[in-house]
This record gives sequence, C-alpha cells and structure tokens, in this order.
Amino acid sequence: MQIWLLDDAVIQPVCRVLADALSPDEQQRARAYRQQWHRDRFVARRCALRWLLSGYLSCNPESLRFRVTPFGKPVLQWPDAERLAFSVSHTDGMALLAFAWDCRVGVDVEQWIDGLDTPGIGRGTFSATEEKMLDAARPDPTARLLSIWTRKEALLKALGTGFSGEPNAYTTEDDSLLGEGHWCASHHGARIAGWTFLDLPLGAHFRGALALSLEGARVTLQFCQASSFADIGVSAE
Repeated sequence: MQIWLLDDAVIQPVCRVLADALSPDEQQRARAYRQQWHRDRFVARRCALRWLLSGYLSCNPESLRFRVTPFGKPVLQWPDAERLAFSVSHTDGMALLAFAWDCRVGVDVEQWIDGLDTPGIGRGTFSATEEKMLDAARPDPTARLLSIWTRKEALLKALGTGFSGEPNAYTTEDDSLLGEGHWCASHHGARIAGWTFLDLPLGAHFRGALALSLEGARVTLQFCQASSFADIGVSAE
C-alpha cells in the first residue's frame, strides 16, 4: 500500500497544475472558504485525491464522483471501485492520502502543539486502559495523547464507523512483540488480529498512524510534488 504526503510547500504548485479537475460542487465548496489559504489547501487535497485515484483506476480525474457515508467517510460513487480503499487526513501543514487494494484502510495525522491543554481531551473516546496510559504520562502527556488519538482515529476510519460508534470500546497500545513503530488494537479486550498497525515517521512536528486490514503489509511513503502527477500508474499493493 502507499501513503502520499502533501505538505504546505507544494500547495500552490498543485493548485496551479490540477485545479481544473474539481467538480462543480467541489468548486462551490472551495469558494465557501473565507480565507484564501484554507481554500487553497482544500483545492490541493481534493485535486491530489482525484489525480491519484485516477492513476490507480486508469480513468480521468474529472470523471470521478464521490458520496459520503452516514459516518462522514468519503467513498467513490463512480467508478465502482470497491477493491480500492483510500483514506485522507489533514492538519495544519500536512495531508496524508492512503491507498490500498482489497482491504480496509484508515490514516490520521495531527500537528504537535507545545503546551497542549490535555485535560478532558478524549474523555468518552478513550478506553479505560488508554485513560490509564494517559494519566501515567503526566505531567507532560502530549506525546502519549497524540499517539493514542491518531491510532484510535486511524482504526475507526478503517472500520468505517468514525467516532459515531463506541470508540471507547477499542483500545490501542504499543505492540511489545513487534517493537517500536508498531501498535496493536483490541475490542472489548479481544485483540484484533490480521491487521497492520503502524505509527508513521512524519518528523518532529507531526504524529501519524495507519490501520490496515492486512497482516504484515508493505507500506511506502511518498511526497507529493506537482511533477508527481505526470506519472501515477502505481499499484498501491
């Protein structure tokens, strides 16, 4: 599977190269942003998604049609591409676009914020075990909070429920068997097997996580450049 990283440095070039790929409703959504910078970020993310999907599916980016599930997850309406799973996440400074065949995938990225006011964050979302891990990390729990949050959101995205289900029924924690960079997940105490769970190396200013319903999956990270979209016939295996 592949994860593409779109950072702020390439927002403007991507907009210039790909803006014509947007559908009328996407153009209307873009115009609704009051600030130009937010508008450009939306345009770049959606254009990158269209062009990458078109490369995987061998179709024109303008022809893609999307719908939104009851849980808020965007999925393809046309073409019918049930085999190709994708997930998108963004924060200030970076967006992640993940693609994989014949599985479920979820990805999340959050920006590191020094002095984050952590009390109360995640209450009702984190499991009792995760709450204990967070409490044990005080007086500076920011790193642990972002780790739990990105892992939990990536998992719930992959499951397709988002936070609208019972997020506190799931627990994410470090995988002591596989070691650094790996985590595991459980549901009501029963381990979720046959999946790949990874923390993503995104630098000092970001935290990211991946949940993929394939065991031992090979994952590649690639940076988006305007030139990247000249040739995107890749497999996303």
